[in-house]
Amino acid sequence: MASVYVVVHPLAGDGRAVVAHVHAEDQALGIAHSYPGVEELLRAAGLKTVEGWPPIRWLGGGPQEWGE
Repeated sequence: MASVYVVVHPLAGDGRAVVAHVHAEDQALGIAHSYPGVEELLRAAGLKTVEGWPPIRWLGGGPQEWGE
């Protein structure tokens, strides 16, 4: 299992919680309202957004699920 990955939780209200799992510790990054919002949260946390890294686990629907 990767020591760094991100979990995007199901839609709650108008956004999705984004949590980074870094070396067995969870860090809430914030609420994203779109896929670009997820990328911005990752950049702000110092995580590079290279295709395939960090791995993202989408719960409650993939990157296209924003309740629009």
